[in-house]
Amino acid sequence: MPDGVKDGSRSGALKLDGGGLPLIPQPTTSPTDPLNYPNWLKYLILAQVSLLAALATLGVAVINPAVVPLAKEFHISPVLATYQTTVAIGTSSLGPLVLTPFANVYGRRPAYLISILVGFASAVGSATATSFGTLIVARVFTGLGPSAALGIGAGTVIDIFYGHQRGRAMGIFTLMSTNGSHLAPIIGGYVARDRSWRWCFWAGAMLNGAMFLIILFFMPETIFDRPNDSSTEEIFVDDDKEKIVEFETASIPVEPYHSPPMRIKTFIRRMWFWDLDRPASRQMKAKDFVIKPLSLLKYPSVAFPVLYFSVTYGFASIEPALTLATLFTKIYKFDTAQNGLANGLSLLIGATLGELCSGSVTDAAMRRARKRALEGGEAVSPELRLQGIWTGAITVPLGLLMYGLTIHFSVNFIAPCVGMAVACFGIQVITSVCYTYSCSDCYRHRSNDVSLCFNFIRQLFGMTLGFYSIPFGNRIGFEWSFAVFAALCIVSFIPIVALMYRGKRWRIALGEPSAY
Repeated sequence: MPDGVKDGSRSGALKLDGGGLPLIPQPTTSPTDPLNYPNWLKYLILAQVSLLAALATLGVAVINPAVVPLAKEFHISPVLATYQTTVAIGTSSLGPLVLTPFANVYGRRPAYLISILVGFASAVGSATATSFGTLIVARVFTGLGPSAALGIGAGTVIDIFYGHQRGRAMGIFTLMSTNGSHLAPIIGGYVARDRSWRWCFWAGAMLNGAMFLIILFFMPETIFDRPNDSSTEEIFVDDDKEKIVEFETASIPVEPYHSPPMRIKTFIRRMWFWDLDRPASRQMKAKDFVIKPLSLLKYPSVAFPVLYFSVTYGFASIEPALTLATLFTKIYKFDTAQNGLANGLSLLIGATLGELCSGSVTDAAMRRARKRALEGGEAVSPELRLQGIWTGAITVPLGLLMYGLTIHFSVNFIAPCVGMAVACFGIQVITSVCYTYSCSDCYRHRSNDVSLCFNFIRQLFGMTLGFYSIPFGNRIGFEWSFAVFAALCIVSFIPIVALMYRGKRWRIALGEPSAY
């Protein structure tokens, strides 16, 4: 460990948190290090990034309860009317492929500001569309622009929080990114009923405008070129690495750490329109836009969680959003507001309860394991966090079966709503665990690219659902179509089980992906 102390470097002492455990990663002495931001600023940034992620998914889904009146105005079928949402879902997988490399070089802040402006313009275009074709074009940009937070939001969370704080922080971020699409039908349902479907998009434009002003004045830059010294991270990730006690025997000093106060000058410097501290070595290359980020899918600790998350999220969250308005209008004679409440409240309640059983719980388990390591026990492996996923693995298929069966037999509308809530409870557990495991525990230095992989595959998979979900259910029966969906969720969980027992060995064999 380096003994020198200079701007951007680490001091010779091993810095400890309030509980006497090493901080991971170790903070530097630089005033621009986001780990040194005061807690109030960290949580302010977390709130803004989480709201941006919520706004991105809200903008895509806000029209879903009003697809029936939209279809009537353009003289198309309700199933065809959902294609404008399907297109937005698909293009939201592509936006981060451009914005993430840009953010990795020039900073998170300018990427967020640009994406919000695109979101504002696309919402205005959607609200003023005079044909379904024009609406499709506008919705393409709805997906491309505001999706920045879905690609780099997790990286921003990791920029500012220590390892033992990331489970809860990532849980808040994923909860908001998930619940944006769950709040959308509630807002869109009432707006469409009392105004018109076009005002669903006007509401999105106003929210984007408000968020632009908030980010402009209150979101500092969080990108930081941290010294490449992973010695403290190795303590807790592999049994064959050093234990913390070896730091004591090596006579390396330890000290409790207190972040330096935030200076006004530093805050203003981090509020510029691009990263003023960008080193000359940080340059964009052509391969950074697609090849480099998606190359992480060759690592099982990324590919398997991405696959499982995408399949379960698609069936438990995107599928109800695309199909509920059509099915509930036909079966229960619901209007736009009722469709919005049935969809939004069910998924919102399920996701919120799911988060209570994921991020904070797995953080506590990891912290207990680190304390055992400090006492000379077995070092902590990231795969320990995956043990928290079992609740989601059980409840997602169960909820899908409940939804499909009750829809098929036209049971009281409360029954399929409960099924949606149960499935969404599970997907929130899965989301929080998978994101934190891959982005934070395994490949923190490539967290933006890992997050991009999650978003790309999720949106690509979700885009396909609108084309076949209702026709498939009409053909074989919704009880059978949802049984197939539940079975696919179970099958995609098998690689996660393999990761629990073999993930560490695979990570060691493949080595670390190269940094930027």
